Amino acid sequence: MIYLSLLETEEDKKYFKEIYENNYLKMYHVALGILHDKSEAENAVHEAFLSLAEKFQKYSHISGRKMDNFCVSIVKNKAIDSIRRSRHYTEEEIEDLKLYQDDKLVNPENILLSEETKGMIKKALEQISEVFRETLVLKFVYELSNAEIAYIQGVSRKTVVMRIYRGKQMLRKVIHEEDMQ
Repeated sequence: MIYLSLLETEEDKKYFKEIYENNYLKMYHVALGILHDKSEAENAVHEAFLSLAEKFQKYSHISGRKMDNFCVSIVKNKAIDSIRRSRHYTEEEIEDLKLYQDDKLVNPENILLSEETKGMIKKALEQISEVFRETLVLKFVYELSNAEIAYIQGVSRKTVVMRIYRGKQMLRKVIHEEDMQ
């Protein structure tokens, strides 16, 4: 692994190998879900690990599930950066891609969603806390199972179920308040 050449101590190299082995597949699947291209997903994972190795001293104190979640966050950002570089989308189009343009979502129900409804959902999502927003996006945009979401977020399945339930409640409340105005 080329990443190891960026690390100074044997202890850091050993810990980095462990992080790599524990997170590579998960990071690859997250990147593939965003990019829909195997080679682009591999590049995003490579860039994520390269970034982690370059700043390893800063992040080496993170461990366990927090490190797993951190790795997923890095690869998400690298995948989005890849989209920006290769397709020259605007910031607004990137948000639409993340929330609405997943190939798996092309079905009659979602086609019927108007641009106004999409905007309302996007605005409502921005108004709820990040943990609930991320859980809802993973569930309904990327269509991950509760077990997959639990693994990515480093929580139990029961916590994921509760976050989905509470996130939906928050969305309903925000949308209802918007309708009342």
